[in-house]
Amino acid sequence: MQDFDSFEIVVVSDASDGKDKNGRSAKKIVHELEKEGNKNRKAQGLSAVKVIFEEHHENRGVLEVRRTMAYEASGEYIFSLDSDDELVPETLSLLWKNVKAADGAERDIVHGTFVSGWYDTEGKFNPLEHSKCGAIFYGEVLGHEVFSKWIEGKISGNVCGKLIRRELFIQAFENIPYTECNMADDYLIFFFIAQLAKSYIGLPEKIYRYRITSGMSSARKIDTLRKWQLVCSASSVFAVISTWIDEKKLTGDLQISEEEILKIREMAGHYLLNNLVQMKETVIPKLKDEACKMLCEYWGKDAVERIKSQMSD
Repeated sequence: MQDFDSFEIVVVSDASDGKDKNGRSAKKIVHELEKEGNKNRKAQGLSAVKVIFEEHHENRGVLEVRRTMAYEASGEYIFSLDSDDELVPETLSLLWKNVKAADGAERDIVHGTFVSGWYDTEGKFNPLEHSKCGAIFYGEVLGHEVFSKWIEGKISGNVCGKLIRRELFIQAFENIPYTECNMADDYLIFFFIAQLAKSYIGLPEKIYRYRITSGMSSARKIDTLRKWQLVCSASSVFAVISTWIDEKKLTGDLQISEEEILKIREMAGHYLLNNLVQMKETVIPKLKDEACKMLCEYWGKDAVERIKSQMSD
């Protein structure tokens, strides 16, 4: 439903072995939708859209899905869309119109407004009363202020809902070792993107529909240790960031303030607290002991006990 005439679609399947009610695999569904979609575009006088399908042979988690996406893409900019969400018609045209600043320079990030809601049985999207989802700064931000506003919580760290220069993704992933995780993946990627970005603009137009009743939510039942591992691996995100900060301190190249580093530590504590809540509320009883052991292996026993004591307080 996009009227923009110069984009491609990259679909990454993270080793999905699922099939739809007609027995079609993810690859077959994508191939058939490519044909149907381009038939519709031709009828509207629009050019065909190239669709690239990539498939992991083993489950790697969302962070590595986003890495594959970035390296397979060939456009100057990337717009990320999670599989259970929806892009409002004409969004790409709107974002592209805002790529160029008044002086003619191309911005690094163009951020549209998220709307959260749910779909009824007829497929109609119903926005929540307070439908804005994720922090957005309306207006232009330049230089290190992009990172500062992100760390202050004034700009969301979601990579979805933003048109981001592909070069920033590539540079970010050059600093991120192979990491399997499904939680805090956006935080890690945007930690680097926000530092690299020289320009940002936030738009009031609602361009992204975020589905609240599906996807990787913290309320999902955890019934395998693999699922729990991908939750605990949020700790890996902060291990990567901490190592990078230490290395930059040694070389004297660190451009982040101590106050900003403290904010990162506070966010790590927030994710550990969230993991503890998830362990209590969503891990099935027979896995509790092993889940607790795994949590301590990922975060460190002292950190887990410290946050546990704060929960008791």
